[in-house]
This record gives sequence, structure tokens and C-alpha cells, in this order.
Amino acid sequence: MYKVLLLLLLTNLSFSALADDNLPYEQEPGNNINEITLPLSDHTAAELAKVETGGKVLSVDEEHYGNKIIFRVKVLHNDGKVKIHRFDRDSGHSVP
Repeated sequence: MYKVLLLLLLTNLSFSALADDNLPYEQEPGNNINEITLPLSDHTAAELAKVETGGKVLSVDEEHYGNKIIFRVKVLHNDGKVKIHRFDRDSGHSVP
């Protein structure tokens, strides 16, 4: 009896793990822009800039200002202009 219950439990866990692999990218845990994990990484800073501007991210660089790390994201906007957007690594907020 215990072997059957154990087998059912393991089978259920296996199917749960497989189900998560088939989620669309935007529905995977942590990929919703409202659920960005802090501190930002270069990848999440690029995603944040892309969502905020609707443009194409050209590059991401780190800048150090005292104790702060700022991500400098170069974005090609839909109007053809290239603009720099800066995000604080620890808070995720835009920096002027």
C-alpha cells in the first residue's frame, strides 16, 4: 500500500515539474515586470528598459557612483533616436 502511495506522490511531483517547463515566458515565475527580483541584473535592467520604452535595447553597462551601481541601458526608440536610460541596481528606479 505504501509503495503505491509513494509511486502516486512521485508521479504527481514529476508532472508538476513538467507543467512549469511549458509555461509561456511571460508567465514563468519572476518574468512578470511587476515581479522583477532586486537587485537588478544586466538582463533585468534591459527588460525593464524595453518594457518602459517599447524600444530595442542596444547595450547594457554598469556604472559605479560611490556605493551605488547604476545600469546604463542604451535604447533605440521607435522614432529612430538612441537614448540612455539609467536604473539603480538596488531599487530598480530610474536615475536622472
